[in-house]
Amino acid sequence: MKVTVLGCGSSQGTPSAGGFWGKCDPDNPKNHRTRASILVQSETTNLLIDATVDLRTHLNRMNLKKLDGVLLTHDHSDHVNGLDDLKPIAYHSNSLLDVYSRHETLEEIDRRWPYLFRPKADGIYVEFLRKNPVDYYQELRIGDIDIATFEQDHTTCSTLGFRFGKFAYSVDVADLNEAALEALEGVDIWIIDALAYHKEAVLTHANFQRVFKWVERLKPKMTYLTVLNTHMDYDTLCDELPPHIRPAYDGLIIDTETNQR
Repeated sequence: MKVTVLGCGSSQGTPSAGGFWGKCDPDNPKNHRTRASILVQSETTNLLIDATVDLRTHLNRMNLKKLDGVLLTHDHSDHVNGLDDLKPIAYHSNSLLDVYSRHETLEEIDRRWPYLFRPKADGIYVEFLRKNPVDYYQELRIGDIDIATFEQDHTTCSTLGFRFGKFAYSVDVADLNEAALEALEGVDIWIIDALAYHKEAVLTHANFQRVFKWVERLKPKMTYLTVLNTHMDYDTLCDELPPHIRPAYDGLIIDTETNQR
């Protein structure tokens, strides 16, 4: 199984609108960050995790014309506002594209954009997505990929974490309860939100101190940090972090069997 980091940025990206780089070196390509999303692939199955506002760029960069499912962590705008870009993927496959998330998330998206899931009364729009509710600590299989879910505390809401065998993905998480940590036991590779960086107080995203504590307990072979903001320069992060924890970057490809980049 292969994992591609489509984007590893915060909700504003790097640079943010207006060309604000913060502390990030604009000459380093690894500081150019789109919104956080990944692609999980086997030889026969393509799974997208989150549909950001950069989705068209992500799919075209990958030259990806087929998706077998879309997994949504939650309904915050930077994770779902690209859903409309899935329309040509569904149309060219001549089938509805399956979207998986918690019932509450799917219903909120339906409320915002009802044309995604059903035709409007005037018949102008044609639906192209199909809702598939999943809950915390549920197991499912899409194509030939097995998936397990777990709960994450994002302070303002709860989000879905996803585990694919020995690999796990955790974005928009401030804290993890004991059940979630147990669900993560045995992972070899973990991509985890660390947006709070060196802040002492954790509000909606984990800081380094909390991530280090989790890594010490779970002991994955490699941990990659995502949801990186304009204060988090790539080279500076590499200098600050131990070798088994690295910053992610847009375009990072991970072989989950060998942990080779």
